[in-house]
Amino acid sequence: MNDAPTSPVEARARSIAARAQFLATLDEAKHKLSPATLASNTVGSVKDNVVRGTVETVRTKPGTVAAVAGAAMLFLARKPLARLIRSGSDESQDSSNKKRHTEGPST
Repeated sequence: MNDAPTSPVEARARSIAARAQFLATLDEAKHKLSPATLASNTVGSVKDNVVRGTVETVRTKPGTVAAVAGAAMLFLARKPLARLIRSGSDESQDSSNKKRHTEGPST
């Protein structure tokens, strides 16, 4: 099996084809190794692993996950809940003060 070119024209054609193949491979490698591509692939990989880990944790420890989620929700809603509790206690104090005033002085 002899792959040696038989003429200078054939040798030139093979050279041009090999160069084109090499440049295409080089461009592909440049793209795959570019910082943007590497970062994108890394982010995608991390997302996949986090999702898999989260799903596995929810399956194995649903009570713990529910408790953590509930605590997080209470933390996020702490200010509105505090306002609600304060306004509710203000209303109960107002109603007890009104009762005292309408009943008159105690003897």
